[in-house]
Amino acid sequence: MSKIPKEHISELDFNEIRKNFLSYVQNNSEFANYDFEASGLNFVIDLLAYNTQYNAFYLNQISSEMYLDTAQKRKNVVSIAKQMGYTPRSKKCATAKVLLRLTGVENFRGPLPVERYTEFIGKNINEDTFPFVLRNRVNVSKLRNFEEPLTLIQGSYQREEIVVNNLMLEKRYEIPSRDIDLDTLEVYIKPFRESQERERFFRADDITLANKDSKIYFIEQNYEGKYELIFGDGRLGRAVKNNNCIELHYLVTRGTEGNACVQFRLKKKDEISVNHVIRTIDPSGSGQNEEDIETIRLSARKSFMSQNRLVTVKDYEIALLRYFNYIDTISVWGGEDNDPPSYGTIFCAVKPKNQIALSGIQRSEVYNKLKDLSIVTITPKIIDPIYTFLKLNCNIIYNAEEITSTEGVIINETKILLRDHLKENLLKFEKQFHISDVTRLVDKQDENYIATHVTIALYQRINLDIGIPSFYKINFNNKIKKGSLRVSSFDYVDEHNNYIKNCYLKESNDFDGNVSVVNDISISGKTETTMVAKNIAKIDYENGLFKLETFLPYMAEGKTELIVTVDPDTFIISPSKEQILAVLEEDIEITPEPFVSRVKNEQTLTKNGMFKSL
Repeated sequence: MSKIPKEHISELDFNEIRKNFLSYVQNNSEFANYDFEASGLNFVIDLLAYNTQYNAFYLNQISSEMYLDTAQKRKNVVSIAKQMGYTPRSKKCATAKVLLRLTGVENFRGPLPVERYTEFIGKNINEDTFPFVLRNRVNVSKLRNFEEPLTLIQGSYQREEIVVNNLMLEKRYEIPSRDIDLDTLEVYIKPFRESQERERFFRADDITLANKDSKIYFIEQNYEGKYELIFGDGRLGRAVKNNNCIELHYLVTRGTEGNACVQFRLKKKDEISVNHVIRTIDPSGSGQNEEDIETIRLSARKSFMSQNRLVTVKDYEIALLRYFNYIDTISVWGGEDNDPPSYGTIFCAVKPKNQIALSGIQRSEVYNKLKDLSIVTITPKIIDPIYTFLKLNCNIIYNAEEITSTEGVIINETKILLRDHLKENLLKFEKQFHISDVTRLVDKQDENYIATHVTIALYQRINLDIGIPSFYKINFNNKIKKGSLRVSSFDYVDEHNNYIKNCYLKESNDFDGNVSVVNDISISGKTETTMVAKNIAKIDYENGLFKLETFLPYMAEGKTELIVTVDPDTFIISPSKEQILAVLEEDIEITPEPFVSRVKNEQTLTKNGMFKSL
């Protein structure tokens, strides 16, 4: 009997498989000196090689789709996540807040009811329109001067009825639309279709509290991407009976497309019989699309780790990313790590995608969800990120004899390069800025760049309480160079009640940490600095802290912002827990300087601090 070779059994390439087949056959005495290329057996060899490769590829794909890390088809990723107890998030309705005001109601007594699911039309800046409905019924009455805030959600109201048939092999009840927002789903059970009696069932989040009488249902996503309802079996949740009627109420939504609507009106003008005006308070936002494959892959693992409980800091991070996919980056810490400590509190700094901070509606959503999931003794606190901005001054020495780019091109190309790099590597919590990364990036841009020197400054903006003595604290979180404090100008009233314009803050001459309010005046053509208010602020150079105590400035009409700028005494900028580092494009300054001769170049490099002349 011929011995089957095993040394090349792992080959998957067609040509290699064919070559192995030929080698095996040629080694048999029956086919010695046989010309395979000029015979019909050659076709048989090709066919066997193709069949072997086809099956190898097929089996490889099957094994790949069996694991969460390697599966490529969404339905397989969903199926594997289901085994971990994770249901992918559905689309989520965009939410807007408007103010409804009745006009011409001098003789109207009211109240005027506006029913739930009243239809509205929302329009964005591109003139695209989307259906919205009223979340809850409201009464517009004289008690509030015939004004009432309304919460509108983007979607179309749907009502479905499914009759239970116990002859079905699998008692799963499919929701027809893939675009459902599961947060809007309401499920009722009626004894039969024509009955007016009904009981509401609720989605089960924790089966440990369920018993045979619990009015709960479970929900899963099937291979077609639609959601299915699964009811209890009489032991874990109440079972539905034959001919019972399942009544569904839900919204079908457009997800992220419904965001950024700024104008709203009633779909049917006669829905409200009284003259009225609708004013937008918060444009629509928080709309989400269903989870993609990569998000499911990540969220399923994290959800399995947290086991649907919020105890540790990591649990809160997992929950926030699971329930709110409009969140871009988060930072969570316990109250014991806060300054000052606040025991029994969990702090969550949240930055949403394409926004500086959460809107009022988003903040409420996040807080309410965390409050529901947190243990009783823990209070969640949602805070906005604090932005520390960087100013970059980049000097580029280039070989003028070899380079073909003009200085204008050098400036534009470098700005675009740095803008894209910083956008990708900053704007997240805990992301550091390294000067060395910038210099290496610029040096690699063109082989004719001889040297790059980068200097940076940090600044933050303070929103002032005009007319009120207040305390302000800025944490730059990095060591500060002495004598580098710069603050935008303001007006101030001194201790003699004199109103002095164009004041600024100045460090003490011995840099002992005291900062005073001063003013420059011109006397006989000379500029002299006069004291307006002494020791009004403190600066901690080592820890990067700047504090203003009982600070009472005045600003030009309409201005409430003070900009505080310092130079860091470090090459690596690290943000604190609640901080995000950012660089605006207008804060990137590029200065190209040509290499002319050895002497002139040495003077240029020395001037920019790159090395000391010998």
